[in-house]
Order: sequence, then C-alpha cells, then structure tokens
Amino acid sequence: MFSKIIAGVKGVMRRMGLLRTLKDIEHHKKVTANDKDYANIDLWKKEYMNVPDRLSLYYRHNGKDLSRRMKTMRLGKVSARYMSKLIFNEKAKFVINNDAADEFIQNTLADNGFYKNFKRYLEYAMAMGGMAMKVYHDQKRVKISYAAADSFYPLSNDSEHIDECVIPNSFQKNGKYYTLLEWHEWEDEKYVISNELFESDSADELGTKVPLKLLYDDLEARVPLEDISRPFFVYVKPNIANNYNLTSPLGISIYANAMDTMETLDMMFDAFYQEFKLGKRRVLVPSSFAKTVTDEHGNTFQYFDTRDEAFFVYQDSMDEKEGIKDVSVEIRSSDFISAINATLRIFAMQLGLSAGTFTFDENGLKTATEVISEKSETFQTKNEHSMLIEEALKDLFCTILEVGKIIGAYSGELVDKADMEINFDDSIADDDDTRINRWTNAKNQGMAPRVIAVQRAHKITEEEAEKWVQMINEEERAVRAVTDAEANKLFGGDEE
Repeated sequence: MFSKIIAGVKGVMRRMGLLRTLKDIEHHKKVTANDKDYANIDLWKKEYMNVPDRLSLYYRHNGKDLSRRMKTMRLGKVSARYMSKLIFNEKAKFVINNDAADEFIQNTLADNGFYKNFKRYLEYAMAMGGMAMKVYHDQKRVKISYAAADSFYPLSNDSEHIDECVIPNSFQKNGKYYTLLEWHEWEDEKYVISNELFESDSADELGTKVPLKLLYDDLEARVPLEDISRPFFVYVKPNIANNYNLTSPLGISIYANAMDTMETLDMMFDAFYQEFKLGKRRVLVPSSFAKTVTDEHGNTFQYFDTRDEAFFVYQDSMDEKEGIKDVSVEIRSSDFISAINATLRIFAMQLGLSAGTFTFDENGLKTATEVISEKSETFQTKNEHSMLIEEALKDLFCTILEVGKIIGAYSGELVDKADMEINFDDSIADDDDTRINRWTNAKNQGMAPRVIAVQRAHKITEEEAEKWVQMINEEERAVRAVTDAEANKLFGGDEE
C-alpha cells in the first residue's frame, strides 16, 4: 500500500535546470524528453498567459530610451479555450456497462469535481501540448490530480503511451526552496512509486536531497505495488503530430504552427490601436490664441487649453487671420479590420478550423457561435482531438477502478475499456430541427425503425425511446378508435 501520494502539481519553477538535474540522477531511469521540448512548452505557455517576450517594444523619444507593451489579441488563450469548449463540456456523458463500476466511477468523478477541473486542464493541454491526470488515494477515497505540460517528465514510452514518468512539485517554505519529485516506474513487473525531497537556497537550483520527514510525516520514500496492470497516471495531448521533435512522446500546442501568424496579428492589432491613438484631432493654433505662463524656475511656456487635445503653436508660417486650422488625418479603420480578418482566416486554417471561426470588428475579436456543419473543418478537427481524449478518459476510469480495489473502496469487477461509452456533446454540429426532420424522413421512407428514429431525433436512450414509441402507439390507437366510431355514426354503422 502507498499512503497519501501528494495530490497537487503547484510549481512551474526552474524547469530547464530541473530537467538537466533529473537527467543526472543515476538511481532512476533517464528522462526521455530534451531541453528543446520544454523550451517550446515555455514558449507556448507564455502565449497562453499573454506574456510573450515579443510584446515589449523599445524606442527613443526626445533623446530618451522608452518602452511600451504592445496591444495583443490574446489568441493563445482565445484559441485554447475555444478548442477545449468544442471537445468537452458538462453535457458529456460517461456510461459504464457494469452497474457497480458505473456507480463507483460516477461517485469518484463527482467527489473530485471532475467536470470543472478536467475542462480547465484540457484548456491548458490545448495551449501547452499536453497534461497528465494522476490517480491516488487518501486511504478512504480515490482522488484525481492534474499536472500541466511543464510539470510532467516522461521516463519511458512506446509508440502510443507513456508508462513511466516523474512529476515535480516545487514550492517555497521558510525561506527555502523545495522540490518534491514523485517517480512512477516499473521494476521487475512491479509498479514502484518513489518520493524524493530536495532543498535549495536558490530558486535556480534543485539543491540537495533531504529526508522526507522534514516536511512530510506520512509520505513513504518507496512504495512497490504488485498485480498492477497500468500506471497510475494518464497523459493527454492534442491529436497533432509533433513536427518539432519526431521522436518525442510529448504533444504540441494547437497553435504551435501558427506562432508567426499570431505575432503578425498582434502587430496589426497594436497598429490598429495606435491608429486611433495617433489619429486624434490635431489643429494648428496662432500664437495669439496661446497663453503664456511662468513656472517656479522662471521658465516661460505657452499653452492653448490643457483640457483640449494636443495643439501645435506656430509664429510666422501662417496668417493669424486664418485662426485655428484642423490638420487631423483620416483613421483607416476599415482597412485595418479587413486586413486583420484576412489574417484571422489564415490563423483558423493553421489550427484546423473553418474560415470565419474568428472574426474582428469595431467591437473586438469574436468566435463562431452558430451551429457547425458536420462536414466543416472545425467539426472534423474536434472529432480528431476527441478520439485521443476519449481513449485517455477510458484509461483514467480503468485506473480509478484499480486503485479503488487496492484500498478496498471498490469490490466489484474491473471493467475493460470496450465496456465503456463516452458520449461527447455534439450539439455544436447538430441543430435540433434539422436532426428531428432528418430522422423523421428516414422513418417515413422506411429507412429507420421507429424506435431508432425517436432515439436519435431526441437524443435519448434506447429504453426511453421504447417507452416513447409505446406511448405514441397507444395515442394512435386511441385516435383511430375515436375516428372509427365517428365514421360508423356518420355512415349509419351499427351502434351498440
């Protein structure tokens, strides 16, 4: 048994230095990822957090070195959130074809606030290229925790799965920097979870190994487990081939191949903002209109009215009889909007989304909200990502049952993935009226049984559909009985 494996992955500190240090730890398996993988993850994360280095602009003004931050469309956040919403929401349903297993899994998911937490970390996965779900327990209940892409290091993998890893948890306490390393490894057909605590005076170094008892009273250094069929973590990534590292088991961000376009869009958006800022009304003012004041140092200067916009004062270049002259320039808003929308179409294409998914107007950036066609690029891309998400969730459910058996919280049978159904919400591509008409026509033309037509048209279970059909048949018989009685009365039929 293992006790209270640490739940949260809180820190994202010193990732590159940590990776190099992990590779030097001899008594554990080597980390298979390389520095470049995590340099890319850090780049994608900065885009998601809206802090990429490229947003800092430096320039000179009146002989001084100044800086400002570019305006940004925040496309990292917008695109990751949009894709995660397409894939998963609270309408997703999980059905296990085993009553005991279904009840245990549903209760475990509810106890862990799964819908809320998974949706949030799925968004992180779309942005940074992956995330991990870890199953552990508190001696009584099965728990689920999550690790973002930059807090997960693979140790070994095959062509489909990562089956060993190390998960760091970095934090600061009492002026010291600590990192707890949780290793998941297979040794001689045993699943071994090891915990190591490191202490450092600097945030840039892993430091030296210290006893676990320093911070954790009930955490064991090494826990070997027998008769375990699967790792206690599941790695999730977008369904995109990693063209940054062809041999890496890690995924890539959904916008990894659209970084140049994102930079261009931010440059255009910043220029659009500057167009309004620099295009404010400008006038030339005769010197006789200006007021002269003297500051505390005896220096004199002229001004027109500080409550107005900026004005330029001239002396002899214009006849003062002409008065104030407007020299404002026309703001090219329509040209900027057209150019931004054209580039947004390129951005959508690079993400595998339909043209028009993102649009820009005077009110800002918008995402598509209308029903998406089942033949559209967006729907096909959503289904591609859903395939991997579905597989990962089934692995998670199997792990939940296995950990539940370890602690005695679950006494039923282990269930194979073939007996699990995951139904994602497809309402984004399924208009109610269109769906009902389609299945009604199929039934009327003899191409679908009534039960199936009712089930698919109203998106209900087969059992519910059978009850509906029975009610429909009873109503039809009642209507026919009334109609027959009226016909007999009208045409002189026998009456009882």
